Amino acid sequence: MRVLHLLSEYRWTGLAEPVVNLVAAMRSRGAQVLLACRPAPTEASLPPRRVVAERARLLDVDPVLSFGLNRHRPLLHTLKDLVRLPPFLKRHHIQIVHTHLSHDHLVGGLAARLAGTPIVVRTSHKGAALNPGTASKIFYRTIIDAYIGFSRLAAPRDATTFGLPRTRAFTINPSVDLARFRPDGPFGDIRAKLGVPPQAVLAALVARVQPHRRFDLLFEALRAARQRVPDLHLVIIGAGTDAQRVVREPLAGLGLAQAVHVAGYRDADYVDFLAACDFNLLLVPGSDGTCRAAREAMAMGKPVVAARRGMLPELIQHGQTGLLIDLHGASLTEAMVKLASDAPLRARMGQAARKHALATFNLLDQADEVLAIYRTLLSS
Repeated sequence: MRVLHLLSEYRWTGLAEPVVNLVAAMRSRGAQVLLACRPAPTEASLPPRRVVAERARLLDVDPVLSFGLNRHRPLLHTLKDLVRLPPFLKRHHIQIVHTHLSHDHLVGGLAARLAGTPIVVRTSHKGAALNPGTASKIFYRTIIDAYIGFSRLAAPRDATTFGLPRTRAFTINPSVDLARFRPDGPFGDIRAKLGVPPQAVLAALVARVQPHRRFDLLFEALRAARQRVPDLHLVIIGAGTDAQRVVREPLAGLGLAQAVHVAGYRDADYVDFLAACDFNLLLVPGSDGTCRAAREAMAMGKPVVAARRGMLPELIQHGQTGLLIDLHGASLTEAMVKLASDAPLRARMGQAARKHALATFNLLDQADEVLAIYRTLLSS
């Protein structure tokens, strides 16, 4: 089989990483899979490790950069892609066009119909049901042949949205790079770098710093929890242009500046930061609805405190691999106190989280599942 994945993104985001990892894993299985992504614009001043094309090359995936795939540019640029993509599909004998965002679904779906042969597969990374408008819903039904989702709750609704029979709607597990996220080190001394006392319990929140991620609720709950567990500290891992207003100013007002450590965006030492923590928090799913931060923490053997939102209840086994909470201060405070004050409980949950990650989030297993889906589609 010959497959083309389309990704209308150039930044190494929460969505881009699992797409590129999947392509690389399928290629390692011997499949003929290409990846076309948006070229980084000349004005983008991003380091190479935050550009999709550069990260793909590190995984021996040479991306196709001859299409615009820019969902933010005028219609004329999309039309250019629609002119160039069908001949590409024919020239490379592409049998399946696999899309991941609405824009590449639009471009890839129309191009496949113009080319006359390829099957169109759409993956939803939302972790919740898609909600297109009526006109979009009707249109997308004409340019899709199969759907892949990660949420077993959202998938049936998405299949109905796209007008697909159950035999053309598939649900798979999200994956984690288990070779990278593993608890057996060695790791850098992050606690010393942050100034966290050796006896402290360190929680981590991995999230982009934005108001809707409920930092206000987190800080109030943390302040209440520290009244009962004074050695509880928090590290915030993630970037954001609004960090001064959303994080630093509230921390000063609540007297938490010494207990909360703002690490910013981490890359090369990200795994070191996860290893330094005792448990993780995730309150509001971000742009990656499959909640990659929670899965990475579990792969590192860390229990996760997560809100009952989006796909999180499908990932976290309450009382076994972490704690599920209602999104209010009292519930969050009690969960933090419970884990922070019970080291044996953290250890048991962490071991269960790692075991669950190994059994459920294996990247090669995911690649095999998707390849099996391709074979099913081609045979029918």
